[in-house]
Amino acid sequence: MIDILKYEGKVCVVTGAASGMGEACARTLVELGAEVIGLDVQDVNLPVKESLHLDLLQQSSIDEVVSKLPGKIDRLFNCAGIPGAPRFSALDTMVVNYVGLKHLTEALIPRIPEGGAIASITSVAGMGYQKNLAKVKELLAIDDFSAARDWCEANPDVANGYLFSKAMIIGYTLTRAGQLAPGKIRMNCLSPAPTDTPMMPAFYEAAPQEFMDEHFQAPVGRNATAEEMAEPLILLNSEAARFVSGVNFFVDYGYTGQVFMEERPGLLL
Repeated sequence: MIDILKYEGKVCVVTGAASGMGEACARTLVELGAEVIGLDVQDVNLPVKESLHLDLLQQSSIDEVVSKLPGKIDRLFNCAGIPGAPRFSALDTMVVNYVGLKHLTEALIPRIPEGGAIASITSVAGMGYQKNLAKVKELLAIDDFSAARDWCEANPDVANGYLFSKAMIIGYTLTRAGQLAPGKIRMNCLSPAPTDTPMMPAFYEAAPQEFMDEHFQAPVGRNATAEEMAEPLILLNSEAARFVSGVNFFVDYGYTGQVFMEERPGLLL
């Protein structure tokens, strides 16, 4: 059989590797023969090559982890994230989901060789990024961790937590992909539909499950599994997708198709 993914021996850094989609991603990459370094604020209980404690809320934690990572990283998988209210403040959600993600990614880009790739998990919740495009670009222009955090704190009406943090990941991906193309580094993101992970109960705390199922569940009639999101993410970062960059990949079994064709309400647009 031809191996079109070609992960054997590749150095892969996976954030959020302790649970959910990140755990499923890291586990599958190990099975594919990759040298996986798992990063998480919790313990990573997988047979990875190395695991490091990472708190995306703290710049010092990110910088310390970066200092311990190898000089060559073939693939970066940004899977870590938090669900926002009511469990986390809007500011902390913005910092973990976007500000910290960007700080880590930018620190590691110089270590990614030609043919390398970056894939981040965002959400269908960020699909309305264009309605706030001016603010998305304003925050994108801030590269400093502390300054970006301060911007989020000063703009709570826009930097409202989960939705805007996911919109920022999309904007960051679409912008950075073209900039990285001359160096032959690809960057994509994946927008999952509701997925049964340890994070899902937090969404049901913010909105009743009946509401979530009615308005956001995939047309197939169930939530996805973590593996059903991790595997497309792995595909995006693989050799099989070597000409794919700047894509926000909706993985929702037709949900966004229905929304874009006005067959169901587009509550996030």
